[in-house]
Amino acid sequence: MQFIIVISMLFALFIALFAIQNATVITINFLWYKFYLSQAVVILGSALFGILIMLPFDIVKRIKLNIKINELNSKIKKLDDELRLTKEKISKTEELDLKNQNDIDNEQ
Repeated sequence: MQFIIVISMLFALFIALFAIQNATVITINFLWYKFYLSQAVVILGSALFGILIMLPFDIVKRIKLNIKINELNSKIKKLDDELRLTKEKISKTEELDLKNQNDIDNEQ
């Protein structure tokens, strides 16, 4: 997780440096509108727009992963309980076998 944060910070720094070095005013034509903006604003705005577009996908992915983690933790708990019960049964069976063996030995 920390690796992703470091890479994200480096990428943000790269975008900021790129935007600062390209700060000239440009004309943006969109449909029938004309805008005059700094190229830095366009670059930073595009990066921010990309982040905002991808954020819902990341949130959905994290929710699905949390659901899967909860399901797997529940399954682990169930299997641990089953293992504990099986070990108890084995222990009781071994005790009974040992007792039966002692009874047989005592009869002889």
